[in-house]
Amino acid sequence: MLVLYAHYGVRASYYDDWLDALRGHRKLQVSEINISSLGARGQLKRRLPDADLVILLHSVNADQVFYLEPLASLLAERRCKLLSFVGNEVNLPGAPISEKRRVLRMVRPDWIATQLLEEAGRYLWGDIAPVVAIPHALNPAAFQRRENLADRHIDVGLRSFRYSAVLGDLDRNRVMDWVSEVGPTAGLLVDISQQRFDRTGWAAYLNACRTTIATEAGSWYLQTDDALVAAVLQAYSGRGFVLPAKSHSLRRLVHRLPWALRERLMRWLSRGPFRYEATSLSRVSDSEILAKFFLNADKAPIYGKCISSRHFDAIGTGTAQILLAGRYNDILMPGQDYLELKDDLSNGDEVLEQLRDTDLLETMSRHALEKVMSQHTYAHRVQQILDLLEA
Repeated sequence: MLVLYAHYGVRASYYDDWLDALRGHRKLQVSEINISSLGARGQLKRRLPDADLVILLHSVNADQVFYLEPLASLLAERRCKLLSFVGNEVNLPGAPISEKRRVLRMVRPDWIATQLLEEAGRYLWGDIAPVVAIPHALNPAAFQRRENLADRHIDVGLRSFRYSAVLGDLDRNRVMDWVSEVGPTAGLLVDISQQRFDRTGWAAYLNACRTTIATEAGSWYLQTDDALVAAVLQAYSGRGFVLPAKSHSLRRLVHRLPWALRERLMRWLSRGPFRYEATSLSRVSDSEILAKFFLNADKAPIYGKCISSRHFDAIGTGTAQILLAGRYNDILMPGQDYLELKDDLSNGDEVLEQLRDTDLLETMSRHALEKVMSQHTYAHRVQQILDLLEA
């Protein structure tokens, strides 16, 4: 099996989880290529003829396609099957769905693996290749329970980026703001920020939290042509020296920078004489963007949200979860696996009171862990890929 991934800058921990799962499977002999490294094309040209399966992991297209595109013609000429995952299945300024679709057509995959529900995956990719739903899972080696909930000092903890209004969906921001405001007044220690950890640090942080709060990933406004995002960017990009969000040369440079330098560069580009198209939205209020572009816009005809790796990470560490009402790929059940926060936050007081019941939180977190360990580890997901091949 030949596995392609892109390693650059700051990485999501699930990138490593997928690689670890494939490397460690007893039935697989895995060869890897980091397509963001120098000489990747030459490596692919040498190894591709001997491959019996090619897997493209999420990182090859999650927030860029410029590492994958130069390899597309080679991959299209392969003599074996190819399964491509897709990362960030939402319409983003710098990683539009339309660009991913264009390059995937060039690659000609035999299957496309979606994190979304299968119906949503078919909506985005079904005209390119057959779609199979393979959501994220738990890496039990990396995310383990090391502290009892009663011994953890943070009542509600979260490390997450805020959603941009260009997605037309601010559920994550609403929930973060709500618990940050009402939690301390209820006597709870709330710790929420956008600070990022590596995988080890993230697992340690979760082990310090009695609960974490979250929403599903995704958006209600999925589009194959990115029309809404394009309209928003056109309205607010302004005049002057504006670097487009799809600028490959700029983004190649930014990808190589440490995270702190990337943040400084993005701040400068949002204010200086040279501006980055996506950062121009930071000058506009979320409410203005939502009212102008999304209030009367049609939502996608499918359920566009999904469970994320962060939900499984919390389950692995035994951290109880407060989750906004949703489907979570029909894996997690409210009242059994998590405390459900209604969409209008009307049961917020009840949820905050339940946070004081450590026995309840222990019961929920253990139930969720037992379920996930029995059906939803990365080893289970790799077996799903093998079953697909055999079928």
